[in-house]
Amino acid sequence: MMMQRIWNKLKKRLLLIVIILQVLFLTVMAGLNYVVEEFGDIIYLETEPYDPRDVFYGDYVHLNYPIEEIFPSYWFGSEKVKRNKVINVLLKPDERGIYKVKAASDKSLDPNEDEVVIRARYLYKDHDNVRHVTYGLNRYYIEEGTGEEFDTVNQKMIVTVALSPWGQKKILEVDELEQQ
Repeated sequence: MMMQRIWNKLKKRLLLIVIILQVLFLTVMAGLNYVVEEFGDIIYLETEPYDPRDVFYGDYVHLNYPIEEIFPSYWFGSEKVKRNKVINVLLKPDERGIYKVKAASDKSLDPNEDEVVIRARYLYKDHDNVRHVTYGLNRYYIEEGTGEEFDTVNQKMIVTVALSPWGQKKILEVDELEQQ
């Protein structure tokens, strides 16, 4: 009888602890999303979008970045890298403020003052020794029915991205790139 009461009290406390941990976890996850915007580095990437529709997720813009192709002259890592391995890409802004690849490696890279390091997933190396990566920034969800403003396949766009110090990335905005 005594053991039963102790066990019941223990179960109640464990349940309470689990509930508190779940609420705490969800609060931290939601908060991190806002902290990225507030304290992260803001970079600008060039892209060419197209506007697909997903039955389950609604309208989104699929973004293709030129920086997803790492040319051999920028690669300073191992020759044999496994698919889905996390690699580091060093980006440097050009004269327009749009970030371009300066170096990439499966080892750590040290950025200068105006450079940033962004993590990417290695996909494959093609027959021209160009390495293809993904940054996890390829879908930008838009308000239902507003996809027509992104439907030009060859239209250049500028993507504003926030990068947190711990490696989280978030698309803040997608706008039409002014041609110069």
